[in-house]
Amino acid sequence: MASSRTQPANGSALSDRAFRVFYHLSLQTPGEWIEVPRLAKALNVKPHALRPALTELCNAGFAERDRRYLRARGRRPTSRTYFRLTDTTSEASA
Repeated sequence: MASSRTQPANGSALSDRAFRVFYHLSLQTPGEWIEVPRLAKALNVKPHALRPALTELCNAGFAERDRRYLRARGRRPTSRTYFRLTDTTSEASA
């Protein structure tokens, strides 16, 4: 199955999945960080299936990533990754 590309207003090509992720992120409150599992559930895909699309959005400058490290008492440290649209993107879509 061939992957189609979408041309956003800025002229860069995005995959279909990256565009779907971008669209969902644009529906969030501006500046709101969203965790990968929550985003995956909203798009009805597995979290690992979003990784290439999220990386594509970050590389294109549409989204930014924030990794937060957590440590629960008596457990090993773990991390959570959050994403949101960049400030310039969210202002342009508003």
